[in-house]
This record gives sequence, C-alpha cells and structure tokens, in this order.
Amino acid sequence: MDSATTTRTVVAGRVQAADGSASSAWVRLLDPAGEFVAEVATSPDGEFRFDVLPGRWVLRALSPLGVTETPVEAEPGRTVEAELRLCELLPERLEIIQISTLSLGNRSYLITDGTVAVAVDPQRDVERIADVLGSRGLRLGLVVETHLHNDYVTGGLELSRRFRTGYAVPTGPRLGFDAVRVADGDLLDAGELRIRVIATPGHTDHHVAYAFASADGVPRLVCTGGSLLYGTTGRTDLMGSERTGPLVHQQYRSVRRLAELLPDDTVVLPTHGFGSFCAATTTSAVQRSTIGRERQVNPVFDQAEDAFATTTLAALEPCPAYYHRMGAINAAGPAPRASLAPPRPAEPAELADRIAAGEWVVDVRARADYASAHLPGTVNFDASGSLATYLGWLVPFDSSLSLLATGRNQLEAVRIELLRIGFDRIAAAAVGSPLEWAGAQWLASYPRADFATLARVRTARPVEVLDVRGGREWRSGHLPGARHIPLPQLPHALASLPDAEYWVHCHSGFRAAIAASLLAAAGHRVVLVDDSVEYAVIEALER
Repeated sequence: MDSATTTRTVVAGRVQAADGSASSAWVRLLDPAGEFVAEVATSPDGEFRFDVLPGRWVLRALSPLGVTETPVEAEPGRTVEAELRLCELLPERLEIIQISTLSLGNRSYLITDGTVAVAVDPQRDVERIADVLGSRGLRLGLVVETHLHNDYVTGGLELSRRFRTGYAVPTGPRLGFDAVRVADGDLLDAGELRIRVIATPGHTDHHVAYAFASADGVPRLVCTGGSLLYGTTGRTDLMGSERTGPLVHQQYRSVRRLAELLPDDTVVLPTHGFGSFCAATTTSAVQRSTIGRERQVNPVFDQAEDAFATTTLAALEPCPAYYHRMGAINAAGPAPRASLAPPRPAEPAELADRIAAGEWVVDVRARADYASAHLPGTVNFDASGSLATYLGWLVPFDSSLSLLATGRNQLEAVRIELLRIGFDRIAAAAVGSPLEWAGAQWLASYPRADFATLARVRTARPVEVLDVRGGREWRSGHLPGARHIPLPQLPHALASLPDAEYWVHCHSGFRAAIAASLLAAAGHRVVLVDDSVEYAVIEALER
C-alpha cells in the first residue's frame, strides 16, 4: 500500500461566530459520503484539531449559535487550517443564523435585523430555534416555507402557533390549516426586513425563493430552498414520474431567472445541503456561496436547457422511500411533538416476541458494540450516523418499530431523529445492555475487520465481498470481483443470496454495519469491514 495512505496528518482550525466568540461548540469530522467519523469539543477560543489520514473530509461545527460545514483536503506532511463560521453579519445589520440537521443534510435559517427574526424552512424540533431566539433576545416576526418538503416533517406550523406569528406557504397545494399563501412578486415585512417572493418552480411545482433586503431595498441574501443549491440544483422527480421532465425544464429557467433578478453579491442560502438526497447531483460542501459564485461553478449556468435536462435526469439516484410520505404530512399539518406519546418500556420477553414475529427491533448502539454482542434478529442503525435517512429508507413507514439504546439520552436523541421524518409512533423501547435485554436468549456476534485484512483473506480462501454503496460510488471505483447491492435494495435481495462468507463494506462502515446486521439476522455468515475505502486501498487490492 502507498505510504501516503498510512501517514496520518492534522486538520485543525477555529470555529467563529459573528462577534468572534465561539466557545462551547462541537466539530464533527465526516467522510465524503457524509458518514460520521469523529467529534471534538472546541477550546474556549473555538479551536479544534483532528488527526486524520490523507484524503477528502468534511468539517461540521455545531453550536446554539448555528451550524456550518466546509470541505478540507488533508495532505501528508502539512497541517490543514480551516475556519468555520456559525453565523454571519451582512451589510445593513442583517445576520444569518444557520441551524442544520446534519443527519438529513438540511439547513434551517433565522434571518434577523438584530431585533426581529424570520424562520426559514424550520425543522420539526422547534426547540432549537426557540433556544436561539431566547438566547439572543430576538422576536420571531414570521415563519416562511420555500415549499412543502419531501425529506422532513416541518416545524413551521408549530413554530408559528407557539410564537403567534404569520406562517407563509407558497400558493398551490391544498392545506389542512390556515396560512399566508404567497406567490411570485409578493412582498413581506418583518421588523426592518423586506422580503420579496420569487417563484422558482422545479424542485416542486409551487416552489418559491425569498430574497431578503434591509431598509435600503437592496437584496443581500436569498433563501433558495431546494432550487438553487451549492454547485447543483434540486432534484425534480419527487412529484411523480410524469412531472419529472417538465419540472427539470422549469428548474433550469427558475434558477437562471433568479440570477437575472438578484445582484451577484447576493448570498445564497439553500435548505438542502451536503448529504441531502434532495439534490439532483452531489452538492458542494462550502460554507457560503453567492449568485456570482454560482454563475461560475454551477452547471446550470453553462449548459443549454436541453443538455441540462438530459444530464440532470441521467444523474438522479434513488431517493429514500419515506420521501413519498412527507409532502402529505406537511400539507395536512404535522401533529405537535408534545402531543405524541413516548415509547413504552419493553421487557425481554416482549422483545423476544417482537423479534420472533418479524417486527423491526432496531439497536442504535455503536456498530463496534453491536458486532460484539446483540440480540439475534435485531438490526443495527448506529445512532452516530445518518440513522433517520437509512431507517426511513429501509423500514416500511407503517411498520411496528422498537428501539434498543444504551441510555435514555441516546433513546430520546434517536426518537427526535425519527420524529423529523414522521415516525411518530415507536411501539416499544428498552435501554441498557444486551445482557439486560436477552433474558433467557443467547447473544449473537460477528467479526469486524479492515481492508488490509480483507486483502490477505482473499488470497487464502474464497469469500464474497459485498459492496452496499450507492450506484454513483460504485461506478467511481470498486473492488474487483465484488458483488454490488446498494443498501436500500438489500432487504429484497436477502432471500436470493447464495450461502457464503460475506465481507460487507461501504465507504466507512455505517451502511455496511446496517447491511451486516441484516445479513446476520437472515442467517448468513458475515464480517463487517469497518474501514474507510479510499481509492488508494482499492488500487492496493487490485494489485
């Protein structure tokens, strides 16, 4: 193996807020597929440090002041310095406060003039926004939606009712509640903020953007929802196959019209970010962009309309199954979180009965702990990764679902994740350890290994290598002789898999752990390759 792939290097930097202070923040290290790798707390001065292998990484900073992200390229022999800004001041006292849901690849925003704030595309767990408003002494003047979201349950209705403020939703879909319906050319006010509604159909047929100006009337920023993203545009196939083609053409025209209407220095704030399946192609993991920057880097601005439509549609990957439920939930009006009963505790006998009945019993412990000991028949969704996205993709929406967690804090964090995608009723739950959950049952386990071990094993005996990455990742490079089954397809393929010893991998272990648990529950012999599959490793295995 190339020595460059085994020499660790340093990624370090500082997290900053608008006033320069960023204490009590956390920084997460993610791989290029958006999977969790590590997390550290910042120093009182906002400083952080990671020891990493050379390659591409993404840094995400989390704080009550906001959440942001930036890509880094780690090279051997040098320290990579990075700056992460949680919130940002613009001219005329405008401030952007970003509140992201990292696991879903989405961003909500508070746009404020220092006194009054507007919430844009809020997530369902509105306490995060309420906490920021309280800590900053801001009054919520308005809640706005760019569209009825397909990838999460909105918190907009609950937020507007809690703070007794207006709730703006684009004209078009029928709603089960009262709202301020907005359309192209409408003007909204909140404190000193002046907001222009710009129709941007494409991601959905009713999609709008919101251009924010201060008292001078010059647009300083635009919230683009799922239309203009960083380096790409939103996918257009979420309203049915018969509408996908017309919508991709509307998307092209909408984004180019947006750039014609707004100055080049207008800050672009999309809702769907790095890691969101609502993007048509891979988004750029940048902290901020502008209309002018997007003109230079976004393919929508250098392609003819038909060429854009062809390439965009060809690049669409499958989206999570739960996406098809979100629009209806958001149109009807989601139930307030406080009205939803928590899962009731389950004893070992009940857990055994649920597993025997073929129900989904999900263990959310770390994948290494799960591999060492778990209840047979359970499935592992590591709570540190994109749990909601892949659970919502694999578990049928109306299934009976039970959760196993190490403690109440972990259980509640996972429940919040699932509430964000509409899994409102968890049948049962247990906290503790496998020994406490097992009762009279025996515990199961399976080995974990790295790619170097896999390379040695393949020369000694026949094994089946199962790659559960997505199609785009597979096409960019894969192990010779590997079997490719993207994770969302695996439950349907289990019955047809031959008897073999399966070494299962993804990009860095999270999806492979889900797959390994599914294989083990189905009775297959399995080894979890819990390692990062960089192309240098692939090349080493090919030699």
